[in-house]
Amino acid sequence: MGSDEMELAAVMRTSASGLIPPAGLVSGGIARGRRMKLVRRVQVGVSTAAVLAVAGTTLFVASDRTDGGPGEVAGPAGPTAVVSTPPTTPLAPKTRPTLPVPSGMAPVLPPLLLHSLLPLLPGGLVPTQITGVDHSDMTATGVYSAGATVSLVLEDSAGPTLISVSVQQTAERADEAGCPHQEGSTNAACSDYRTPDGSRVVERQDWVYPAAPDTPENRADGKAGPSGRGPKDWSVRVVRRDGVVVTIDEIASREEKGDIGRDTPLLPMERLRSMAIAPVWQVWVTVNANETAAKTPPTVNYQSSFRPQKYDLPTSTAVPSTATPRGAGPENGTGSIPRTEVPSRSIPESGPES
Repeated sequence: MGSDEMELAAVMRTSASGLIPPAGLVSGGIARGRRMKLVRRVQVGVSTAAVLAVAGTTLFVASDRTDGGPGEVAGPAGPTAVVSTPPTTPLAPKTRPTLPVPSGMAPVLPPLLLHSLLPLLPGGLVPTQITGVDHSDMTATGVYSAGATVSLVLEDSAGPTLISVSVQQTAERADEAGCPHQEGSTNAACSDYRTPDGSRVVERQDWVYPAAPDTPENRADGKAGPSGRGPKDWSVRVVRRDGVVVTIDEIASREEKGDIGRDTPLLPMERLRSMAIAPVWQVWVTVNANETAAKTPPTVNYQSSFRPQKYDLPTSTAVPSTATPRGAGPENGTGSIPRTEVPSRSIPESGPES
């Protein structure tokens, strides 16, 4: 800054020091500034409250859609706004159908099922590895299903066979699945037909690991192929008109998925069929019949829980030599059944190819 400028500034300061500002000018400016500052604060507060109100409404809607309950939205001022939704009506529990229980009757238990099976088996062989399962499902409100399963192993000079019998009835409609539909041929056999009394019979000769057509999809899925895998598994399943389902199954092994014990199971299909349609299989029996069977060798000790439970049975009783079922002998035309429908696939007399 030059000397002239410095001198001018000094003169101006000296002149201004003698001026007296008008009364109220300073205080008025201060008051105006305070009012402007207050206005800005109010504007910012209102904007913030509006943003929060919108966000709160969005959150309430999302919450209300999620849990179905009432929601609350806080506004910038005033009482809390409450939005309610109508209460939801809980769904009534599904009622399970029950079976009609014949007067004085009870579901068959494994000991009685075993005593019904033994006379139908070939004589002179001692059953081993006998086990049973009670499938009856009962509560205070009724019986939902009734029945039992028993299995045993019979062995002759050709090797062991695992034989099992299942007799069941459920309040739901009986499963009437027939022969599986396959795109392609296999060495398994299946027949599905009805008897004159209206029963549906499904006979299968397969393997424990079922045969499957030789297709790229089946090979990719690791299926057994046209000749199956594991021991051969033959079965006859009868769905009677009264809803009782009888299944007799035999496997050429000591165990369901064990090593191969023989080429084919012990009983020919004609014998298996004759056993499955025998009138001896009953779901409802007298309480005395169950109690008598439990006390007659071979006996079984168990607790009736009316839920699936496994029972171990003794293995010291031989099958009587007079065990051939009526109508199953060769002199009677073994297991001959009149049919009302042509089987979908015939069963070879010698069983599936090895």
